[in-house]
Amino acid sequence: MPVPSTDSVSRKIPEETKMNRTLTALCAASVAGIAACSTDTTAPSAAVSEQNVGFGPSSSSSASSSNIVVTESDVARQPENTPPTMSWVLYTRLAGTGAFVTGPSTPPLGVGSLALTTPTAADKVTLFNYDHTGTPLSSIDAISYATYRDPASTATAGQLPSINIEVDANGSAPGGFTTLVFEPIYNPNQGAVQNGVWQTWNGISGIWWSTRDINGVCANTCYVSWHDIVAANPDAVIVGGFGVNQGSGNGGLIAATDALKLGVNGSSWTYNFEPFKTPMTKDDCKNGGWQNLRKADGSSFKNQGDCVSYVNHVNHTSD
Repeated sequence: MPVPSTDSVSRKIPEETKMNRTLTALCAASVAGIAACSTDTTAPSAAVSEQNVGFGPSSSSSASSSNIVVTESDVARQPENTPPTMSWVLYTRLAGTGAFVTGPSTPPLGVGSLALTTPTAADKVTLFNYDHTGTPLSSIDAISYATYRDPASTATAGQLPSINIEVDANGSAPGGFTTLVFEPIYNPNQGAVQNGVWQTWNGISGIWWSTRDINGVCANTCYVSWHDIVAANPDAVIVGGFGVNQGSGNGGLIAATDALKLGVNGSSWTYNFEPFKTPMTKDDCKNGGWQNLRKADGSSFKNQGDCVSYVNHVNHTSD
């Protein structure tokens, strides 16, 4: 087993505030379908186990695959422990920063990624998506992402951004809130963490830990497979954020992430972090849409015709 993660502060200190943020988030989402919010200080509302209460796409019985570009315009930047105001929220603590950038090197999707920095051990940055609240863990069949560790990082070797999922481990029963965490350092069978290269990690076949005691997993120091966690907690549902976290304890870590994927019952959503959006179809260029789009090299379009021509060239089609 690899050395323990240096993210010990994020494991032990802010969990109560994480829980409170999730409770507040669910209350704020009442307009999307929650009838009431629980006052239980150890678990979000039981209603989330019965319906999707996210801001955006819900799970579907028909299989589909979506590649979704996420840029700065899609994200609300908020202080840690505040309720989400958009589907995507970038939370920060102290000097932790996140930025949608070109590169580094050649990202797995598009030309960009989400760059994360935590200069000191007290800093933290988290990008959460709230579109999948209410999703049963038992229906999840894909979790993955790509990471890049900058060679200039001075953090402990092997440290990278993690995948975090805020869940209620026992559904409608009292209590059960926890955050499930996937870290590459605890998954050596998927390869050693390297500097200066993009690497892809599979959460479904991986090892996770929990910030709180739940069935089959002790808090912070038990490392358990995803399948065993789901088997031990059959009523578990997502009740808050799904996303990436670079937490306190990772002082000096400079990293990036891209291609964050969640699959549910055969459908999947792959989130492509980019500094700008590029047109995928000619319709994207219409009704002034070309003005908010960029070519892959970041240059602007002159007009709608220039945008349409670019799409035709990329897709090898013609009008």
